[in-house]
This record gives sequence, structure tokens and C-alpha cells, in this order.
Amino acid sequence: MRTAHALTGLALGATLALGGTAVTAQAATGAESRGAALAVSDPGTTYQSGGWCHYSNWGGSFYCDSQLKHKLPNGQWQVFVIGTNKQAYTKWGSGTGTSGWTSLGGQCTQPGNHSIDMAWANGWNFAITCKGTDGRAWYKERFNGGNTGGAPGHWSNWRLNKY
Repeated sequence: MRTAHALTGLALGATLALGGTAVTAQAATGAESRGAALAVSDPGTTYQSGGWCHYSNWGGSFYCDSQLKHKLPNGQWQVFVIGTNKQAYTKWGSGTGTSGWTSLGGQCTQPGNHSIDMAWANGWNFAITCKGTDGRAWYKERFNGGNTGGAPGHWSNWRLNKY
């Protein structure tokens, strides 16, 4: 079974070090949780501090050279990073602000050297890739409904990369 096999190659969890403290990564849902991020729809530039990389506007702490900035069809940005615990994370902008950091789970090994990447992009349907603890490449697909296999905005489980 593909899902069970994926779980042996990737460990799951949900923390990201922000500002030196490990916190639970979750999407912002209310105006109070968006705060000042409301007007910042661009992640900004990547800079290095304290041994980690960060986005100038969106913060976060992640492995350097382990980030991907993707322009969505609505003109907003979505970023993917490998967090300090080696899990894949994402954060995105919308017309009303930015999400929080959201864990995509998994365990990406060999952070750096652009170890998180995009397998393909077709509008709102796209996939990211990373190398799992078993040394093999894995991908996770964002669905957009229709014939993509899932509800719009939902993500697949990690799957062995066939691309």
C-alpha cells in the first residue's frame, strides 16, 4: 500500500523553530492571528542569521538553500522550506493577509543544495519534492479539484517520486 510505504520513508510531526523557540505551526484563521502580517503578501528576501535562514517579511527559521518561492495563479506567493526539524513547511499570501507556517509533515534529509523543489506546476495543481530518510525522492501534490484526485487546496500524502 503506497500510503503505508510512504510513512516508513517519512516521519511525521508539526513544529518549526520561530525566533529560537519551537512552536506548533498552524494556519492563521482569525484577524487577531494575522496581525501585522495582514498587509505583507510577499515573503521578502532570504537572509542568514544564527546559523539558519529566514524570510525578511515572513520570518521563520529554516535550512539555508532549502526554500522555494512559488507565484500562485492569483499573483500571491507561496513558499516551501525545510524547517529546523527537517520537516517540509509552507506559508502563503492571500488577498487578506498571510497564513501561519503549516507543516506538510515528512522528514527531508540532506537539507541545503535546493533540497526542496517543485516537481511540476499547473495552475493551482502542483507538487513539491524532497529526499526522505530512506534516501529516495518523495513528492506531495496540491489538488485543485476536477481530475486532480482531490478537493481544491488539499494535499496528498507523501508519495514515492515518479517524476
